[in-house]
Amino acid sequence: TERGILHFLIRRQLKSRKVVSKTLEMVQESRRQGVRIIHAPLIIDPKKKKGWYAKITFGRFFTKNTWKSELTPGLVAEDDEVVEGRTSFDAFKDSNLEEILVEKGIRTVFFCGFTTDQCVLKTLGSARKKGFEVYLISDCTAALNSFSQKRAEKKAKSTISMEEYYSLIKASPVIRA
Repeated sequence: TERGILHFLIRRQLKSRKVVSKTLEMVQESRRQGVRIIHAPLIIDPKKKKGWYAKITFGRFFTKNTWKSELTPGLVAEDDEVVEGRTSFDAFKDSNLEEILVEKGIRTVFFCGFTTDQCVLKTLGSARKKGFEVYLISDCTAALNSFSQKRAEKKAKSTISMEEYYSLIKASPVIRA
């Protein structure tokens, strides 16, 4: 998240909204509360170029085994799940995300990440269609600009703040793993 064209495009929102530091704080507190963390990075194998995004970018974005596919330092912990096979903005496409959620008995999913109006919203929409209860944590997402962010939050329909998230996970043992 610290280099590359996508970071360049959303860097103002990342910085002004303090998205990275808030997300790092949120995942650490979530782990302390027993919430399972699942990461769904879009990583493209330039030798296979599976999926439309890999093809139109010639495998030059989120490239496997390069700095372009590294996750933010400190974000992933040993007990976290990392989704494999993702080929699209929608993290369910061609991946094992649904399998992980079902296997772990997860029915409520809280979304963080970027870009809010693309990857996050598309994945959230798919999760909702699959019957999961979904929430977008606004403090831990970023879009190209504040207009795109607000529009995505409105489309998500179930947008909450970090504070609201903390209240939900403390009140519901079902949410915790």
